[in-house]
Amino acid sequence: MKRMLNTIWNLWTATEIKVGVLFSILWLCFDTLVGGVDAQINALCILVSLDILTGVLASFHLQAFMSSIASKGLFKKATMFLIVGLGVLLDTAMHTTMIRTLFISAFSIVEALSIIENIDKLGYGQYIPVFIRDCLAQIAKEKKVDKVNEGLDKVIK
Repeated sequence: MKRMLNTIWNLWTATEIKVGVLFSILWLCFDTLVGGVDAQINALCILVSLDILTGVLASFHLQAFMSSIASKGLFKKATMFLIVGLGVLLDTAMHTTMIRTLFISAFSIVEALSIIENIDKLGYGQYIPVFIRDCLAQIAKEKKVDKVNEGLDKVIK
């Protein structure tokens, strides 16, 4: 019995145990924040992962990788999960399950569009239906207009 306990005790180093505890605590916080890991959160996490992957591939393909843009994108992803957490709190306060689902659905659509945009940047735009490419062009146009307005606001102030 003592030999078995000794073997179990020596399976992990102190550092491995500390890292395991740290990640367990982080997972608990994430799980609590998003209201539990279910099919909706799994789908959103997969879409976020695909968006990051295709975004990195597209930036390397265009030879335009910038860590500042990547950091901004990751910050947006983290904020997205915090907003889902806000939806969980609102649902809890109102005894519904609608707001979390609404937030996850909206963010999933945005992530899917971003993945399609990245696929277009990779040179596979011919496989994307025209009406979706038109929507993406409109979004890109609006984003550039917003950036110009932000620049003008800074100059005026």
